[in-house]
Amino acid sequence: MQKKLVIIVVILTMLFNVFFFLHISNSTIDNFLLDKTTVSFYFSTSKYVASKSEFLNKIEDFSKENNVEIAQYSFLSADKIDIYSTMKEKYKEILFVPNIIFNRDIKVNNFDEILEVGFKNLLYIDTNDKDIIERLSETFKNDCDIYYLETTFDNNNFSFNRFFKDIGNNSLPIFSFFVFVFIIVIYFYYSVSKKRYFIYTLWGYTDSRIYYILNKPLYISLLLTTVLSNLLMAGGIYKNIFSRLSLEVFFTMLKLNLVTILFIFILSIPLFWLFCSITNNKRTKGLKKMMMISYFARILLLLLIVFLSEQFFLQKEELKEKSDSLTVWEDTQNLYNLYESYSPYYLDNLAREDILNDKMFKIYKELSELDKSFIIETINFERPKIENLNTKNQEDINYNYKIGAKTEEDLYSPHGKNIVVDKNYLKRHTIKSLDGENAIDKIDNNDNVLNILVPKKFKYYENAIQNSFKEWFYFQKVEVTNMYKEARGQNKVEKSISDLKINIIYIDNNQNLFTYNPNAGDGFNIIKDSIITVYTGNVDNSFLAACFGDYIFIESADEYSALKEISAITQKYNVIELNSIASVYDKKGREIRLVEESINNLILNTIIMSLFLVMFMIIIVYTYYKTFFSTIIIKSLHGYSFCQIYKYLILGNLFINIFVLFLLGIIYKKISLYMVVIIVLMSIIDYFISKIVNGCLIIKGEIQFIKGEQ
Repeated sequence: MQKKLVIIVVILTMLFNVFFFLHISNSTIDNFLLDKTTVSFYFSTSKYVASKSEFLNKIEDFSKENNVEIAQYSFLSADKIDIYSTMKEKYKEILFVPNIIFNRDIKVNNFDEILEVGFKNLLYIDTNDKDIIERLSETFKNDCDIYYLETTFDNNNFSFNRFFKDIGNNSLPIFSFFVFVFIIVIYFYYSVSKKRYFIYTLWGYTDSRIYYILNKPLYISLLLTTVLSNLLMAGGIYKNIFSRLSLEVFFTMLKLNLVTILFIFILSIPLFWLFCSITNNKRTKGLKKMMMISYFARILLLLLIVFLSEQFFLQKEELKEKSDSLTVWEDTQNLYNLYESYSPYYLDNLAREDILNDKMFKIYKELSELDKSFIIETINFERPKIENLNTKNQEDINYNYKIGAKTEEDLYSPHGKNIVVDKNYLKRHTIKSLDGENAIDKIDNNDNVLNILVPKKFKYYENAIQNSFKEWFYFQKVEVTNMYKEARGQNKVEKSISDLKINIIYIDNNQNLFTYNPNAGDGFNIIKDSIITVYTGNVDNSFLAACFGDYIFIESADEYSALKEISAITQKYNVIELNSIASVYDKKGREIRLVEESINNLILNTIIMSLFLVMFMIIIVYTYYKTFFSTIIIKSLHGYSFCQIYKYLILGNLFINIFVLFLLGIIYKKISLYMVVIIVLMSIIDYFISKIVNGCLIIKGEIQFIKGEQ
């Protein structure tokens, strides 16, 4: 048995180490890429900057002088990152694990290549030394204002937070499974070592010494395999892939293995005590207690498996819904959202914010005139919580606009069933007025006129629409503008609400509008019969600035072309805060990937729970066999069939399964078909496990019984 034990321990330990080595390597590289100090800077008009190229050269010189990496990142999608580093050689070959094994796309470029895709206002510095940050600020004080944002460094490599961050919470089921398998192996090893235990007891050995003798081969094989596995993997990585992080990965693996061994050691002590107790005193009573504990665990696990299955079917339904809607998103593959990077320079300073808003308007205007951009702001139709959209029509979905609506008229206000688009959106999505003309041709470009497209069926609320939209128009055009003008010390706008007009253009009912927003609309991200406010640039520019991010869309051949086109315009107005984009299509793809990951985690957890369940079933059968050993062997020798010998166990398992099904009916207030299928499958598995375990034990048991060994 010792040889079998050593082989099992070696195989389990190797599998454990390979899995966690890959997982921790990927996590460590993520930390290496992202755990850096972030600083923001602003090119003030009072500062002198000869050129962006000269500024980049100064950054590279500072990097060399202080031996510190400085980089900029372009997060193009969930798995696609472009890094522009002053120390490109640091990344040599370290991206093998994330790019090849985990199918990510991380590229490292020379720092000066950032000009081709737009220089940003954020720098990532590979240090948490405040002296270096202060020297950076001092070096560039004549070029820009630098703001220290945050550092994600964790210097304490032995902290629990760092340890759990490295191994990841998602790997907890795998860790638990491996530990549990080890414990089961130890349990059976103790069970078959009963004769040796009695011999050592007769020789006068103490229980602690017997524990040492029995567990010595277990821990030797465990420790040796752990050390050899880690040395081989660390050596291979050091030699062939990367050397800088191998030591960190090695130490993380070492900590994980030490925790695992310590955990197994702690659990093996009460397990050995239980073995001694059952072996020495009232063996049958102790075995029956173990059976009861196993049955209790079995019930909990079976309930958990059904719960995981329920979540699995819900997630599968959600995945089908999102996958079906993906065809609608095919036309968004060349669309990108334009994002503003955070800068403390504008924080709590309305005058600076207003200047930036004006620049943003100029950038939008240029892009709009090139027919490269459009606006659709759908925040009112976003869903604050996850819902099953397949079973709901538009009116039943809990949209944002329903949260603050107190009266029926509120539903037809700017904060109700209303979206905002610009003319470029209407060029791409033709909407007809009631007389059959293109609605865009009826837009009044007067600066004091707000144009809204209203479905015919809302005509009953015309007065409420007129009043609420005029109040909103006045607030956005006059009050907000005056707030900024006051901050800048400028003359306020003198205009009354009566000077403003609302141009209502009635359109046909049942207009379907694609939102380009994965969090808005129905399952296909479409909204139906909404009031449409047309943005013509006649409200304060802060409204437009708020649209940057999720509601302004740029059309381009690919992400690099988009960055080049945008940077050419942002450089003109010195707004490097806008040199960040995100793929619109990838947003939907990321949403689908998250559901797929959730499904994969559910499958993994279900498999692990099922394996736990099978193991507990093996324990139950084995314990039943040991408890009624004499009766089982005598009946077997007299030719009784398997069902006759194990009828109480089979009926007991069947009763437990029916009891679980009854509990599920109470919990869910229904009994679904899949619940019945799981219980039936479990009953079949129970039967075959009992038969297999009996087949493995019965022949050896008969021989022992005949020889009088049992």
